[in-house]
Amino acid sequence: MDEMWEPRTSAEQLAAASAKINPIVESWSARTFTATSADGGVVATVDAVGSLLSLDISALSRRRHDGVTLADAVVAAVHAAEEMAAQAKAAMSAELDAAAGHHLGSLRGDAQRDFEARAHGRTP
Repeated sequence: MDEMWEPRTSAEQLAAASAKINPIVESWSARTFTATSADGGVVATVDAVGSLLSLDISALSRRRHDGVTLADAVVAAVHAAEEMAAQAKAAMSAELDAAAGHHLGSLRGDAQRDFEARAHGRTP
């Protein structure tokens, strides 16, 4: 009877961790991050893994800035949004580690791959 106790306990821990991890992955993979530059005239939005979803440049910014300045503003907005996504991903990873516990590291890896797949629009 003691032989079955350890696998059953591990299975219960795995199920409990999975129940905590799935909502974390779903929530984080659906997030978007928006940053601005050029006094709000350039707005970049990226998804949870930092892929550019949209870039809006106001008419005023197009008139006010030359091509080089406008390009720098675009790069700044995109980089800022990407950095926000990277910080959020790091926070999500910490949440996954806490939810998985130290014995369930492989489950955390599976959740990370699931997050990446969902964030790129693929079914895990």
